[in-house]
Amino acid sequence: MVTSATKGPLSTGPVTTMSHGISAASSSASSYSHDTGMEPGDQHNLNRPTTANPLRKHRHGSTSDDSIKGRIRRASMSLKGIVLRERRGSEPATNINEHSEMRPTTSHSTWHRLRQAASFRHPRNSYGSPDQLETIYSPVPPEYPALPVPGNGLRPPIIPWHTGAAARLAAAGAQSESFDYTGRYLCQQLMSPQNDRESGIGITLTACTSQADVLMEESAPIIRRDFITMLPSELAIQILSQLDATQLATASRVSRSWYLMVQDQHIWRNSFLREKTSTYASSSPIQPGSGSGVPLIRPKNDWLKIYKAREELDQRWKIGKKARAVYLNGHMDSVYCQQFDENKVITGSRDKTIRIWDMHTLQCRLIIGPPDVVNDTSLLFDAAGDPTHYALYTDNRQTVSSVPVTVSFPIHHSASILCLQYDDDILVTGSSDSTCIVYSVRSGYRPVRRLEFHTAAVLDLAFDDKYIVTCSKDCSIVVWDRATFTVVKQLNGHTGPVNAVQLRGNTLVSCSGDFTVKLWNIDSGKVIRDFTGHTKGLACSQFSDDGRFVASAGSDKVIRIWDANTGECLREIQAHESLVRSLHIDSASGRLVSGSYDTDIKVFDMETGVQTLDFPGWHASWVLSAKCDYRRIVSTGQDAKILIMDFGADVSNVEMLESTRRHEVACEIRSAGFI
Repeated sequence: MVTSATKGPLSTGPVTTMSHGISAASSSASSYSHDTGMEPGDQHNLNRPTTANPLRKHRHGSTSDDSIKGRIRRASMSLKGIVLRERRGSEPATNINEHSEMRPTTSHSTWHRLRQAASFRHPRNSYGSPDQLETIYSPVPPEYPALPVPGNGLRPPIIPWHTGAAARLAAAGAQSESFDYTGRYLCQQLMSPQNDRESGIGITLTACTSQADVLMEESAPIIRRDFITMLPSELAIQILSQLDATQLATASRVSRSWYLMVQDQHIWRNSFLREKTSTYASSSPIQPGSGSGVPLIRPKNDWLKIYKAREELDQRWKIGKKARAVYLNGHMDSVYCQQFDENKVITGSRDKTIRIWDMHTLQCRLIIGPPDVVNDTSLLFDAAGDPTHYALYTDNRQTVSSVPVTVSFPIHHSASILCLQYDDDILVTGSSDSTCIVYSVRSGYRPVRRLEFHTAAVLDLAFDDKYIVTCSKDCSIVVWDRATFTVVKQLNGHTGPVNAVQLRGNTLVSCSGDFTVKLWNIDSGKVIRDFTGHTKGLACSQFSDDGRFVASAGSDKVIRIWDANTGECLREIQAHESLVRSLHIDSASGRLVSGSYDTDIKVFDMETGVQTLDFPGWHASWVLSAKCDYRRIVSTGQDAKILIMDFGADVSNVEMLESTRRHEVACEIRSAGFI
């Protein structure tokens, strides 16, 4: 060790120099061009000749005082630069700019050469020759790690100099967590009544274990536990019933015990009722047994098979190419209207008859009409003596034919059947003879009352538990009391024939040839809102089950979907190439089915307005009515045919989705004494 008491501007006392040791990390000269840390007052020392390197004297063996003073000065300057660099790293950007304004901007200046000569970080001098300057020891230990070392207890983490901010933050976070744990422990010890809170007596500290290590040690055995087997079966079933079909299939492959547990009917029942009862535009979920693809809850139901059947059926709707099409033949003229369920189809025609068809056997069971029509032998047999009622598949394969029962009542229609609707109790039909007839379903479709008020053809009708609403070519809408069949109110506001009505509670929607769609309040008899935007007469309109959406279409070939609450047109669909004659909203699935005079049937997504299915040219002429449920699309047309497109044909166990009796139609007719 050599000590020096030389006086100078940078030496105020004895300075200890260190012998050669471990060399510091190297760096390029340009990376430190702004880190010398020189004071402005020291710049007069930079005027020495650039070719006179004071280091050379020492390398050649000079031991003069100037050489010792130079080495001390250079070491002091380097240390000072390091300190100032650390300070600048924590200062705002404005301070850094202020310091940088006083520094030279060229790397060839005297400032730069002095920094190269004074820096102990560089193994070579400014001339490229080996530097023999005695190196000041770096504070970095010889065994400095290449990777971060987390803190242990109260020991701080060790961060390598070359690591980035992410590693530093992670280590600091771990250390902070350790200190937090220690702080809580100390607080508990200090609050203990066994210590005096002023000294360290009674406080015991142990080495802290990382929280991540504790979690890993505690969670490792839990992961390997078969909790489904260990839990009571009732609780395991409740857990598994929260999974969908894909997750249940994955769970069943874990082990044999899991497979057996997944087969439990309770699991699949809960999964089915949770996933398959949601609706798009209904005020409540689908109720089991309502005829919408959710069967009644019975003890003998195989819910796994039911789920699989419904899932395959839904996939077929998405594909649209696996529907089995069949035509029902029997009507003699255009079929204007129809309604269907899981067991039957009821149709009304220009041939003045109402016909009831069995959905399962595809046979016509009953014909209701005027005496002169039903007593005609050509109604049941053709000239060759073959039955006129039969089902025909698209490959011209004819199924079993049928000979229906024919009946005529004193109360009957004398003209075309233009509209109809039924429920479990009544069937109501409207005709070109300007009247409506109410039939009792439970008594074998016997007529109960004729409704007479309109002065022209009844074009459409709708009813619920309280009202029957009819609209007519006379531009009026009439509201009837269902219980007494008396007129409650007449609604006038349209200036053209009212072609369609739909009822939801005390609100109804109507459309007319006057280009408008109107929303009415039945109690007040006033128009709530007009939906304007169509450019030609309207032929059809629909109301969603929850009353949120209205759909309308007509001669302008455009389908419009409206917000019933605001009157805003939500979607405008360029649907067909001719007049759109029929619309149907399936509120459960969100499907919108349309039929047009261009002979096409199309299915749209109510949410997006995107066309999902297209059945072009399935009727030989105009499509007059098209509706759907969870399984089928049924349409009728001017070609006198009824088209049934069954997406559930050949789906295994699809009959398990049905809710009502299979032979309801035959039982009703038999109980009425017709067969």
